[in-house]
Amino acid sequence: MTVMVRVMSNKAKHFPKSYAKMLFSALGIHHDEQLLITTDPWDERRARELMQEELLIRLYNHVYADPVYWSHLDVEARIFQLASAIAAVEPDAIFCGSTAALLYGIGSAYSLLNAVQMLLPRSTRRDTYEFVEYRRWRPGELWRLGPFTLTDPCRTVVDIARASAFRYALGYADGLAREYDVDREELRAYAQANCRGLHGIARAFGVFEHMDGRSDNGGESEARAAMILAGVVAPELQVEIARPGNAGYYLADYGWRMPDGSWMLAELHGLGKFDDETQKDLEHAAAKTYRAALLRDANLRAMGHNVIHFKLSDTYDVEEFGAMMRGYGIPTTKPFADS
Repeated sequence: MTVMVRVMSNKAKHFPKSYAKMLFSALGIHHDEQLLITTDPWDERRARELMQEELLIRLYNHVYADPVYWSHLDVEARIFQLASAIAAVEPDAIFCGSTAALLYGIGSAYSLLNAVQMLLPRSTRRDTYEFVEYRRWRPGELWRLGPFTLTDPCRTVVDIARASAFRYALGYADGLAREYDVDREELRAYAQANCRGLHGIARAFGVFEHMDGRSDNGGESEARAAMILAGVVAPELQVEIARPGNAGYYLADYGWRMPDGSWMLAELHGLGKFDDETQKDLEHAAAKTYRAALLRDANLRAMGHNVIHFKLSDTYDVEEFGAMMRGYGIPTTKPFADS
């Protein structure tokens, strides 16, 4: 067994000598080896002593971390590293929901990434942990991905769609279509064959009706979900407008064909959309890209089209967002009822 002595923080440098003997196994899959797994009862006892002194936090059975390190991880890194540790401690653990989706690369709505999601066998009782959420879902077919055992991609998305708000669930359905080439008819057939009678399945079918693999990322999906919830007609995605003289095309995130044949185009972005991290002078690079976007908008308007810009934060109040979109003359329909 490979073991190591780790000094966890500046404060930990002043451990008594008995604490300096604490041994952990190190897993190479953990970034900087900061998630520690106790290997025997002696290690576990020492870890609990350090936890009492707030020098370690307990994330799962036999899994500990430096609290400073853990607090500075982003939500995706937390989920990945903790899931990796759990898979090492419990090779039979089954990951589901938003955790499985993150590992598959089909979605990562931050609102759904507050904890690692795992299936809990019906006959099993477990300790509770702040960053682990047990689900009493039927597993369906299981896939193996590296060290992880996961609900299959379709079942993963079905479970998210039946248990989550529409504005977040749509991004996972879009991700399944984009990354695994599953269309809505295939997903609907899968759910009818494997998930009939499950709680929330009617909600899931409503999500499937709007899935579209042309959505580039979760932010674009969430914004489109807000449009649908607000009663805005679902837009075309990744709209291409040919430039004059066969000089390529302009690309817009969203578009609606207007009665006169022109396009109402919409771009989702924040200031980060104009950043170019490859440039040393970031302020100059952002300004240059921003000027290019203004020129593009001017050219599109000269061609008879219109362009609007908005941020994801503009969509958080669905009613206000809908009013803003209607103010631009974008077509409307009956708002989607998220049951």
